[in-house]
Amino acid sequence: MKILLKILCAPVIAVLSVFVWLTAKLVQASAVILNFIAIAVGLGSLCIFVDGKTAQGICGLIAAFLFTPFGLPMISIMLLGQVQKFRYWIQDSVYG
Repeated sequence: MKILLKILCAPVIAVLSVFVWLTAKLVQASAVILNFIAIAVGLGSLCIFVDGKTAQGICGLIAAFLFTPFGLPMISIMLLGQVQKFRYWIQDSVYG
């Protein structure tokens, strides 16, 4: 029975490994692109902030923060870590 469980879980672990690897590369590439967008949005919102539209400037700065590596890419990395933790849990519980 244990060998059947090992055979059934091997493709799941392999698929999760490839998924985590591909998604990590995608997050890395998107973080670079989002960083440039964050710079543009941040500079634009500073211009709006100086122009006297305080509420729009603050909203723009918050949006710029979400595009930085501490915003949306960090959230996606944390979710990817949960998938990786799930893969290791399956691997440890099945293969010992």
